[in-house]
Amino acid sequence: MTWIDLGNPVPRQHPERYELIQWDVGEIFTLPALSEELDWPFSKVLNARISQREFGILDDKQLGTFLWNACRTRAIAVSELGFDLEHRASPSAGAIHPIHIVIKRPGDGRWWLYQPKTHEMAELKNVQSKLSPLYERSLSVLEGNNATRILFLAETGKTLGKYQDGCSLIWRDAGALLAVMAFVAAAQGLNFCPLGITGEPWASNLAEKGKLAGVGLALLGSPLGD
Repeated sequence: MTWIDLGNPVPRQHPERYELIQWDVGEIFTLPALSEELDWPFSKVLNARISQREFGILDDKQLGTFLWNACRTRAIAVSELGFDLEHRASPSAGAIHPIHIVIKRPGDGRWWLYQPKTHEMAELKNVQSKLSPLYERSLSVLEGNNATRILFLAETGKTLGKYQDGCSLIWRDAGALLAVMAFVAAAQGLNFCPLGITGEPWASNLAEKGKLAGVGLALLGSPLGD
């Protein structure tokens, strides 16, 4: 067995300001406002959560409700790190939330960046050829042609600007976000399945070297027959 020691994260005595990536985006798609509350008792959600491997196509309302509950920004606070701190449903080291949600919907060759502050999706320009091999790789793991694919894309410099040896914090952020998504999907009666692949080496090619890293992929869809 090989265990990779990522060290013990500690806050830097003097945090390093970080300049956020400026995305090249095209069309903006505003997701539907939340119109469906999640009213299952939490005990029912816990018992219902299970990884599913068959997927129907999500409509805009289902996807919007999922992202609103699992990923949206609920509050912000000014920081000295060069970007806002955020409160979302999932915990994040230092309230930094370095993980972007990038979405590919079935029947659409484009990849979309979820904007958690505005509840919108922005088309990422010039990424289809870079992420096409990742899409094919994900199909080889779990076909799911009708699934919505969710890439976890970490902007690592956000966390590493505050924490020395902070890589394990980013992975823990990814795990926490994955769990929240799984519970939200269960509460909506949707099918959800994490994949073992990270998105590398393709995800990191979307920006300058060292700026981004793929830290997970998941599939989401409606139950078959819906």
